[in-house]
Amino acid sequence: MASLAWVAIEALVAVLVALLLLRGASGAFSLAAPQDAEAVPLLHVAALGTGLALGLSLLLALPHGEAFRLAQVFDDKGRWGQDLGGFLAGSLIPARETLHAAFLAARRIDGPAGFAGLLTLAGMLAGAGVALRLWRGLARLRALVAFLLLTACVALLLHYAAHLAAWLAARLNFWVFALLLLGFQRWRYAPRAAH
Repeated sequence: MASLAWVAIEALVAVLVALLLLRGASGAFSLAAPQDAEAVPLLHVAALGTGLALGLSLLLALPHGEAFRLAQVFDDKGRWGQDLGGFLAGSLIPARETLHAAFLAARRIDGPAGFAGLLTLAGMLAGAGVALRLWRGLARLRALVAFLLLTACVALLLHYAAHLAAWLAARLNFWVFALLLLGFQRWRYAPRAAH
């Protein structure tokens, strides 16, 4: 029972890291963006879309992509059998090999990772175009920095969330299914707003 409690605490800390990343991304965008950036949702949408494309490109180019197969997720001696410290060290930030593989795939437009890299490039151009077209002076620089910052944070969060899902499934084992069932039942019987 004590080991299950420890696993639950580790899982909670790993989820809190994801929530802190999400909150940090939102706060960083608010601090960096020009004052009227909320009036121009196109900058925010371009950053979110570009970040999702970049995150997908990173996930599709992972050198250890086979570790996400169910047989490997539930293997105690596999990549996901590590403790919280090992997981955070290996999964919080994309490894150099992952970045290199995503760059090569995007440069060659090779497979799904290359297509996601191409979408990332298009999103970067669109976001930079929005920032350069709609703002002047220092506000233009702030808009560009906010766009790049939110793009990087979204890509990092997507990368971490995929790794977190596999790690949680491996750590919680069959308890994952109980939690999913509990969440489904909560959603199923939740009161609905009248239209």
